[in-house]
Amino acid sequence: GVPVSSRVSMKIQQLLNTLKRPKRPPLKEFFVDDFEEIVEVPQPDPNQPKPEGRHMTPVKGEPLGVVCNWPPALEAALQRWGTTQAKCPCLTALDVTGKPVYTLTYGE
Repeated sequence: GVPVSSRVSMKIQQLLNTLKRPKRPPLKEFFVDDFEEIVEVPQPDPNQPKPEGRHMTPVKGEPLGVVCNWPPALEAALQRWGTTQAKCPCLTALDVTGKPVYTLTYGE
């Protein structure tokens, strides 16, 4: 056999022990059984401000068109659409009268 320094072996053992440790704490350390608190329905604070104004609803826009090679993930499809159609409107904010105030494009 080849003589091995115990100092090197100790450092290798420390490295192995470090790699064996879990990277995340176990889930049970984060779990709190608060079922009793969830069952109780909190009463609303009477001093809490009430919502004002009209109810907002989204409006359907133009369809994007049918493309056969879209990625299966929504985020990837939006990324592809945004890079190819950067000037197309993505979101439009309307004022109370229904007129466009700001239009956000995919390139922004």
